[in-house]
Amino acid sequence: MNDQKYNIKKLKNIDISSFEYEEYGIKGVGKNRYPIISMDQYINHDLDDELHIECCKGLALSTDYKTAMLRGAILPEELSKFAGKDTWCQLLLNLESIDPDGRHKLALEEIIDKAEADHKMQAVYRYAYYALGAPIPWFFALYLKNNDFNTKNNSEGQWTNSAKYFPKLIKYLDTLPFKNIGRVLFFTTYPNAGVFTHRDSIVTEHKDHNINLFFSAGWRPSYVWDEKLKQKIYLQKDSTSYFFNNRDYHGVDSEPVFRYTLRVDGTFTDELCDKLGLEDGYTWKWSYE
Repeated sequence: MNDQKYNIKKLKNIDISSFEYEEYGIKGVGKNRYPIISMDQYINHDLDDELHIECCKGLALSTDYKTAMLRGAILPEELSKFAGKDTWCQLLLNLESIDPDGRHKLALEEIIDKAEADHKMQAVYRYAYYALGAPIPWFFALYLKNNDFNTKNNSEGQWTNSAKYFPKLIKYLDTLPFKNIGRVLFFTTYPNAGVFTHRDSIVTEHKDHNINLFFSAGWRPSYVWDEKLKQKIYLQKDSTSYFFNNRDYHGVDSEPVFRYTLRVDGTFTDELCDKLGLEDGYTWKWSYE
């Protein structure tokens, strides 16, 4: 198969991009194509209790939360859970068919005009959630270090105002097996609400490196979805951290309490790349098949 492609539509001066559901199957991580890898053996856990408490305190003190967003179509098997509504970007790509009198198009254009420069895209997908019924993937996201979505491994991102509430955590990040750290953020979920199955981006060769951490909050039912075999492959039980190919379909089952995942993007050390089978740093490339 070939690389997956984005569909792009312009709404005033905003590019709405998305990609269709396609069955590529699990590509996995590295030349051994592991579906999902516990990273516990590669990181220090001595401060897990302290870091978990600091994470909860910092989340309580922070005020600059963001509404969560993802791109790409929902699985056909999951559409019924959301009354047939697809993701915000898919709905907006097909806006004319669900907005025959143009009232929502007009509202979106007004939002784009009025929103602050760095809030325009978030205002657009929020409107799709609130007015069009698009599914919301997580409770909220809290960024500690910003970065462009398409260059999230880049070390040039800026620490946010909320980062001041996480001093131990930020110091701890320096102990992780990264050459450099790019984006750092929390994904959070409501009680009894999971993260629906999705891909982070199109299927193509890439060097996306990340570690997802829970600390002493413990294992989460995180999984990679095999869209060909129609089955979930879960993170190893009792694991408190993991790495996976974010271009594979993945999600998190619902839990009865609030939960967070700390996502750290960056570039792994050469030593870790060797251990994980990432040739020249590639998480996945066509030659692995």
